[in-house]
Amino acid sequence: MNLAFVLFTFFPFGGLTRDMLAIARECRARGHRVRVYAGECRGDAPADIDLRIIPASTKTPLTNPGKNRRFAAQLSRVVAEFAPHLVVGFNKMPGLDLYYAADDCFADKCEERGWLYQLTPRARQSMAFERAVFGVQSSTDIMLIAPKQLAIFRRFYGTPAARMTLLPPGISRDRIAGDDAPARRRNFRRQWRLNDDDTLLLAVGSGYQTKGVDRTLAAFASLPSAWRERAYLFIVGGGKAPPLEKMARRLGVHSRVRFTGGRTDVPEFLLAADVLIHPARQEAGGIVLLEALVAGLPVIATDVCGYAPYLTQAGLGCVLASPFEQPALNRALREFVERTDTDHDNWRARGRAFAATADIYDMPRYACRVIEGVGRRLGRS
Repeated sequence: MNLAFVLFTFFPFGGLTRDMLAIARECRARGHRVRVYAGECRGDAPADIDLRIIPASTKTPLTNPGKNRRFAAQLSRVVAEFAPHLVVGFNKMPGLDLYYAADDCFADKCEERGWLYQLTPRARQSMAFERAVFGVQSSTDIMLIAPKQLAIFRRFYGTPAARMTLLPPGISRDRIAGDDAPARRRNFRRQWRLNDDDTLLLAVGSGYQTKGVDRTLAAFASLPSAWRERAYLFIVGGGKAPPLEKMARRLGVHSRVRFTGGRTDVPEFLLAADVLIHPARQEAGGIVLLEALVAGLPVIATDVCGYAPYLTQAGLGCVLASPFEQPALNRALREFVERTDTDHDNWRARGRAFAATADIYDMPRYACRVIEGVGRRLGRS
């Protein structure tokens, strides 16, 4: 089949784009032709991906909702020359045959923020695009990445269960800590001029506000000075750093914080770190949580993360209950930092056991099977 994969922004360091690439490569390995369409590209696209950019057809600066609306309006015309059998979306928009649900339910977010927010142009458009996918009048099939999504989307839209398929997670096996993990940890720390006894705290994710990086900074600043003076916080991923840099200076921890931007060597950070902190405000899945677990890295995360239950399963982390309370994160971080020296070997052993038994690697294969099944059902394969 010819498969058109579509998303608003191609960002190679983001979890959504990484998931899309993994599914695209699996589909291509099974003999399908895949072309990716995006409204913009932030970073270098891999050489093996056929990426086409559909820019906004205006010289007037647009807001993000405006760009997304223009992209969706142009999509059917632009992809027609490819003659796709199926259009697979990785953002919510009209005209999709399938949607990969990497985002949380927007209607749920609107309910939390109140009716005034629902009247904004951004909210109205997002609600319309979500309804085009999940509404009972839609024919779009949906691939979900976490069990909690099923009940939430059905509550707001009454989406028939037959249109929704739950996928397992899908992380790359190269994230598993191997026998060379101690050497890679030492090499990383030499490269970044860290001492062996320095505590390295890690935050990974694009969209600092959504991932709760401000919460992480506050927790770091709350550590007793004796611990804080031998610790560093590395923040990996894309986002607006200046406001958080200002916050770090105000909290007196700026000299101990590093904003690295998006990186291709995230596995090295995971092996070198002592704790991953992920107090997200919203997170449909949270693939980095699983990548940390198989690297033997303990995780502190909020219960809004779709993959948070795996932390309990692995016995390798702390799940913070909603509603979020900053003192609870502060306490959890202090407890993990104080245990760093004594529990390292235990955490690594739990990570190896979890990596060997958990069903967390096959999402691309399952997603490809769902896509093929929809193609057969619609008579387009």
